[in-house]
Amino acid sequence: MKRSAKLSVTAMLLMSIILTACGKENVVDNGNSSKSDVVKIEFFQQQGEEAIQNAYHEIIADFTKEYPNIEINMNTVPDPVKVLTSRFATNDIPPLFTDFPTQLQFKEKVKNGYIENLSDQPFIKEVNEKYLDMTIANDGGYYSLPYARNYMAVYYNINLFEQNNVKIPTTYAEFIEACKLFQSKGITPLYLPLKDVGHIFQATNIAFAPGGVEEMVKVANGEGQVEGNPVFLEFAKKLRELTQYANKDAFGVSAQMMQEAFANGQAAMIISGSYGRGNIKVANPNLKFGAFPLPNDTLDTTTALSGVNASLSISAKAKPEEKEAALTFLKYIARPEVAQKWSDLSGEPSIIKGTTYGDQYLQPILDFIDKGRVHDWMSSTLESAIVTELYSTTQGYLINNETPEQYLKNIDETIKLNAVK
Repeated sequence: MKRSAKLSVTAMLLMSIILTACGKENVVDNGNSSKSDVVKIEFFQQQGEEAIQNAYHEIIADFTKEYPNIEINMNTVPDPVKVLTSRFATNDIPPLFTDFPTQLQFKEKVKNGYIENLSDQPFIKEVNEKYLDMTIANDGGYYSLPYARNYMAVYYNINLFEQNNVKIPTTYAEFIEACKLFQSKGITPLYLPLKDVGHIFQATNIAFAPGGVEEMVKVANGEGQVEGNPVFLEFAKKLRELTQYANKDAFGVSAQMMQEAFANGQAAMIISGSYGRGNIKVANPNLKFGAFPLPNDTLDTTTALSGVNASLSISAKAKPEEKEAALTFLKYIARPEVAQKWSDLSGEPSIIKGTTYGDQYLQPILDFIDKGRVHDWMSSTLESAIVTELYSTTQGYLINNETPEQYLKNIDETIKLNAVK
């Protein structure tokens, strides 16, 4: 009997230990998690602007206070597009990452089963439908949480414009007249970052060559050429003309250097993306500046470059606990109050319902975009490899002082060399 009693007690103790252990696995975190309970995930974030990185850091810090059992480690590297492409190719996919869902390369990742389908997640309904529809995949699903929209525009120093009685130009001729006036008064009209010429190329091509992207798609498909195209020739001449009113060191200036120079009053205007607003505010919180679309010959033919930005996705190859942690984070940042804080800190216009853009001087460019005179980024219709190489082609045109005619020939050659056969 004593032996039986001892066995019974031992059995009960073992059962108690097992039940306690099982119970621990299912307890909702109450803030007392041990380090071994914390799920750690990498967040590969592609935007390198200081203000945007700072905004994510603050949101992640807030998230960690509410969910101490999840650790989000943001990773931002130089040349993130190439790095992420390489990681996908080697099956080293970050559990959570930002990407560009309107681009062809993203749609290819979806097709290959690399990205988690988020269509059934409730937080998807928090996105403005107009921008959500831009991200729909070929199978009708949603594979990212679009978080912000972006644009390319002319940022202008409001005080310099007012002091010199310059009105906001609505045509290309008026824009050049404004440049001439500032130059005559010893003020640098336009600060260009030709070391990072890529986004300048995209913004000017879409502004000065309506339908130009579609013409380049035809070249990629072996159906045409831009050489001899009068619209493209006009674009090339206008792009060259802009450099006559730019800073002398333009070829050594990066986008961030341009934004900081503008913040410090070194130029009347810059051509920048919405992502630059935060950097300008960091450099000079007191600068009063606005934005207008880079004008073409008439207001009716003026088109702004705008698309979805800051879109977050989850790897379909991630571990179950990583997916769950990433989904928790996406659900959190889709809250209107969180998205509003991120927008205010980053300077990016949020597309989460219930948010507003907190800058009255930049609202006019958003109003212009909302009227529909916009074009998405080139990589939504051209292969990313082609677009990247066109940056180098454009830089060569400007640095080597090539003729516009030679530039158009080089565009054709670049596209044909890099088109997917």
